[in-house]
Amino acid sequence: MCSFFNGVELNSKKAIWVKWCKVLASKDKGGLGVSSLFALNRALLIKWVWRFKTQNNLLWTRVIKAIHGDKGRFGIGSKVFHKSIWCDIVREVHALKMQGFDTLIFMQKKIGNGKDTSFWDDVWIGEIPLKFRFPRLYNLETNKHADVASKLIQVNFSDSFRRCPRGGVEQFQMGELTTLLNDVVLGDMDDRWRWTLDGSGDFSVASVRRALDDIRLPCVSTQTRWIKEVPIKVNVLAWKVRLDCLPSRLNLSRRGLPIPSILCPMCGIAVESTSHIFFGCSVSSDIFRKICSWWNVGYSDLSSFEDWENWLNNIRLLSQTKKLLEGICFVFWWHLWTYRNKLLFGVDRPLIADIFDSVVSSSYSWCRSRCTRSIRWDD
Repeated sequence: MCSFFNGVELNSKKAIWVKWCKVLASKDKGGLGVSSLFALNRALLIKWVWRFKTQNNLLWTRVIKAIHGDKGRFGIGSKVFHKSIWCDIVREVHALKMQGFDTLIFMQKKIGNGKDTSFWDDVWIGEIPLKFRFPRLYNLETNKHADVASKLIQVNFSDSFRRCPRGGVEQFQMGELTTLLNDVVLGDMDDRWRWTLDGSGDFSVASVRRALDDIRLPCVSTQTRWIKEVPIKVNVLAWKVRLDCLPSRLNLSRRGLPIPSILCPMCGIAVESTSHIFFGCSVSSDIFRKICSWWNVGYSDLSSFEDWENWLNNIRLLSQTKKLLEGICFVFWWHLWTYRNKLLFGVDRPLIADIFDSVVSSSYSWCRSRCTRSIRWDD
């Protein structure tokens, strides 16, 4: 996937301009949001853990419990020595927990009648089991496998304790637990499992994938600008312009590649950097001036991507119209980069006058096929 994105052969030594982790990062973190196979694989494995928890009566679940116990070796401190598919899943769950993602925390019981939920062992109120939140009371409990219903119907909560809680920590935990349970009301429906990582309460592979990517992948920059009205390749080029990840002559020279000149091939005056190609060059400035005149918006001299962002944010247009204008700027950069490459590597010298015409025709064709509203050529 990485080689395909960068357009290189598997054994090629061609320069890579974008770190793969930046491509995998979510768009909210400044990446492209390409899902990592690591996160997708683990999410599919965790789906089996969710089924193990929620499908108690199925044959395969009963077989796993008969071999590995009721908790399926997911308990604290459990070690996995056997070699099997299920043990591999358990190892991955433990490995993710060491990396900061505890799968079992997000599997909580939603209380109905309370008959199918362990009072001390299951996560049904709060974010951790009560036996870890109130360890001193758990040590006093004689019926450690009691369900929620049997505990709440007791006249005195400490009836099942081997002795009454004494002062200090035990009395403090007793008061805190009593206050916590005052608002618990049992219903008539059965207990069911709830996945807290997703607002719907149902397990989804996408929610696990996003959570793992957020933990493992870096924050590249602010949120990625993405326009659905133009093709993906155009959006990716705009993303590379923002990150300065294009093989400009300046970037090539910084990597030690022998090039005859680092001057801009379009104007021949300044050093060819990413900012110069798309914002500072006289060729790009002239075409950008035509686009501003075409859209009847104020022109401004730009020198960087940040200047362009400020210019766009200060324009007074409807949000949907501004999105189209932003997409047309992306199309402009696409044709400008194409013109630059043809100028360096093409047989015939391209015409500068054709760039603006290509921007207009391409943006109309692409936006018309992708917009939900109809767009006419005259408009």
